[in-house]
Amino acid sequence: MAKGPVLVLNAGSSSLKFALFEPQSSRRITSGQVTQIGGDSVPATSASDHGAALRAVLAKLAGLSGPPSMVGHRVVHGGNLSRPAEITPEIHHQIKAAIPMAPLHNPPALEVINTMRTLHPHLPQIAAFDTAFHAGNPAEATTFALPDTLRPKGLRRYGFHGLSYASVLRRFTASTGQPLPRRLLVFHLGAGASIAAIRDGGGVATTMGFSPLDGLTMATRTGSLDPGLLLYLLRQEGMSLARLETLLNHESGLKALAGSGDMQTLLQRSDAAARFAISHFIYWAARHAGSMIAAMQGVDGMVFTGGIGENAAPVRSRIIDHLAWAGVQPKQQIWVIPADEEGEIFQAVKDFI
Repeated sequence: MAKGPVLVLNAGSSSLKFALFEPQSSRRITSGQVTQIGGDSVPATSASDHGAALRAVLAKLAGLSGPPSMVGHRVVHGGNLSRPAEITPEIHHQIKAAIPMAPLHNPPALEVINTMRTLHPHLPQIAAFDTAFHAGNPAEATTFALPDTLRPKGLRRYGFHGLSYASVLRRFTASTGQPLPRRLLVFHLGAGASIAAIRDGGGVATTMGFSPLDGLTMATRTGSLDPGLLLYLLRQEGMSLARLETLLNHESGLKALAGSGDMQTLLQRSDAAARFAISHFIYWAARHAGSMIAAMQGVDGMVFTGGIGENAAPVRSRIIDHLAWAGVQPKQQIWVIPADEEGEIFQAVKDFI
């Protein structure tokens, strides 16, 4: 293992989380984030772009320790890449090729990677992919019923939030004091939301598919839609592809139903729109959970993680109530485990080395 600290960078669409780890002891030296990247106004915690955010992070860390010996990155979509990889020109090309499948997430990750390469050209950079956790899902779960002229082009279900799911498994026994259940249902509920069915320690199904748009109702994303609706919007409403992409990614979900994508804000409101948006979120989380339980042929435990999963107890409780038929006991078989994507990226760097 390298002697200098390992810097972990987690680029979101408008944020950059960071953490610095001591490699031998795995101690987290410090962590934080830059928010509101690219906004019209630039508060103290903001930056004009992800490159500027990285420069601010490096300046903050300069006085805490020596220079990092390695950098680990979260990359949302790795295409067919199924394990951590050093970011060579070929890996960089594959990350770039996956941009159409993750247009909100892969570009900022590449901007951070490129800026780091410019500032420290000889510093090894390792990519950990959110899609990798789901690479072992069975073919029935990942294959679209499309002609074989299209399937080889990478048109399949990938799944996301893999680093979060992997971190839950890695820390499960330490967090709960219990052995890992054979059939575990994990809810990652936040601005982006998904569920994973995990059997015998490996994923077998998940609610997100080709892109992070699929599955549950989210803060500003639609979740599952009938493809015929998209054809209707293109033909009958005359939407351009750019307009449709903005609608699906930024103007839908909880924001479309109640004017805000923030669950905590909605829980503090008492109007009908807020109540309906919350119920919609809960209904579709429970309905998709039923599908995941079917994929595992039952369920022996549930975990909630992510901002909503960890902090919105009323939402969590109502989802559990909707799934009472599954027979899982709240006090013995349902746990809340905080997400630790940065810790999982660090672990991926260690495993790679």
